[in-house]
Amino acid sequence: MKQASEVDVAIREVGVRLVSAAGLAGEGSRREVAREGALTIEIKDVGVYTIMCTPCDTVALAVGFAFSEGLIERREDIHVLMKCPDDPNVIRMQLAQKKAAIGGERRLLIVSSCGMCGSEDLEKLIGSLPAVGDEIRINTEKLVGLTDRLQQEQKIFQRTGGTHAAALVRDGALIGLGEDLGRHNAFDKAVGKCLLKGVKPNGTIGVMSGRVSFELAAKAARAGVELIAAVSAPSSLAIEVAERCNITLCGFVRGKEATVYTHPKRIVP
Repeated sequence: MKQASEVDVAIREVGVRLVSAAGLAGEGSRREVAREGALTIEIKDVGVYTIMCTPCDTVALAVGFAFSEGLIERREDIHVLMKCPDDPNVIRMQLAQKKAAIGGERRLLIVSSCGMCGSEDLEKLIGSLPAVGDEIRINTEKLVGLTDRLQQEQKIFQRTGGTHAAALVRDGALIGLGEDLGRHNAFDKAVGKCLLKGVKPNGTIGVMSGRVSFELAAKAARAGVELIAAVSAPSSLAIEVAERCNITLCGFVRGKEATVYTHPKRIVP
């Protein structure tokens, strides 16, 4: 029996009925939708986290999540990494060395639209974020082409219209790609895929399919992303994080133009 691909696992077919503006019922048909389910990440001696996500690339999501929480810096920081043999929706992890999560202990259910709802000291958290490097330079033509390229890679979105995507690009090469109902999950998947390959995510361009919130900007800073190219708008806090962390933040990267909110020095003629 052929094993289902990660894309097929992420999609479910459902029955629908199409209706017109005139109120006439159309014929019944079938449509594909993105699956949503709960993923539990058990990190021994640290905590248990439940994330609502699209159930594909879940090991990469768990690794990216641990990175974003400040628990690991590289794949070698994880001593044990496995799917539970009794439940593939449980990822078990043991760190080589115990560390406390950034922002202190958080007990929360993280849903696909969730941000940093468990952090009580926002200013302290922002102040803990590192400044990124300053190696990337890119011209406008290549910059605006990044979101088109991301869209071409969105296999689940092409079939369902229901997912976000994030990619990490270095020297023109796509080194990590994640797709998920949640924007934050998609970015964590992209980072996790890099780490699983032994590739550091720093010194990259982060390409994002939607808006840029505070948490996405914070995740980008922790990963060392120097430039964010997003299809939609950033929030005020995302701009503040980008300004403080030396990140070039570009929104509305569509067609032939982009809006640069911070550190325009990386955009060259």
